[in-house]
Amino acid sequence: MAQELEQYARYFHEGERIRVGIPMEGGGWFPEWGVVATLDDDLLLVDLSRDQLPEEAQLRTGETLNVGIPENDGGVTCRAVLVSDETAEHRLVLRLVDDVYSFEPREYYRQDVYLPLDFRLPLSQIEADVKQRWLKRRLEMEFAAQTPEPGEPEELEDSREEIRARLEKRKDAPPVVANMSGGGLRININRKMIVGQFIELSLYLPGAPRLVEIVGEVVEVRELPDTTRFSTAVKYRFIDEADRDRLIGYIQGQQLRQLAQNPRVLPEPEPEVSPWVRRLQVAFVLILLIAFIGCQVRAILVAKERGEKWEVQRIFDEGFIDFLKRQR
Repeated sequence: MAQELEQYARYFHEGERIRVGIPMEGGGWFPEWGVVATLDDDLLLVDLSRDQLPEEAQLRTGETLNVGIPENDGGVTCRAVLVSDETAEHRLVLRLVDDVYSFEPREYYRQDVYLPLDFRLPLSQIEADVKQRWLKRRLEMEFAAQTPEPGEPEELEDSREEIRARLEKRKDAPPVVANMSGGGLRININRKMIVGQFIELSLYLPGAPRLVEIVGEVVEVRELPDTTRFSTAVKYRFIDEADRDRLIGYIQGQQLRQLAQNPRVLPEPEPEVSPWVRRLQVAFVLILLIAFIGCQVRAILVAKERGEKWEVQRIFDEGFIDFLKRQR
């Protein structure tokens, strides 16, 4: 526990800007910014940046949240348990649990997902028309989610049911693998798109109350080795910011699950060696060196007492005697 408290004190400083992942009813996390108010051992007080959270946000005592500090070349994240929700003061009281994990921003915000995805080309490629169709789809979803009022005309109810059936059909679209972020996605499809084309996307996040409707623009198309599919990159052109937050929260949730399964704990810094210990180490090395030299000197003296000569002296003597013989 002492090691974890040292980690918390090292990374969570008063006034530090942090990101809080708040659980959503439909699954995933909603990314919210906050500022560290105080840190007392493992008790963290965070002041949230916004006055009101989305309706789907789940803030219940005992709920597990994620707090992180992103950086340019990486960042850290840690799990926390909600102790108290002081909504009136826009403050969360959290108790940090577990170790602090490292992550890279690109890994944290871009993730391979497997989701129901329906895509289609709009009838017109004129931007104003495309945006108008996107707004109309969003209004239809709001209309379909409404509860019929007493005495509502039958034609209105029939229209609502027709829209609901159409939305349910899009929810049942076959899942596809997509490399997704909060700003765009890449998918492998059988149809060859043209760079610059608008494309309508309907995503369904598991457990979410409604579809996420997006208009994207094709920015890259690459033919795959099988020559039948194309890797197509799309950036979002029209997306509701609340839907973007839901999407980012889902991506973060997938990434954090991977980190939980294979955590990469930050390496602890090597403990500093005190001057007294360092002097003791130097003295020990000197003692070993003196002992080695003493053994060598003693070996030489013993060899001399036995009449033994060094190898160099023996070779010199033999060479000198051979020289004298040749002079004769």
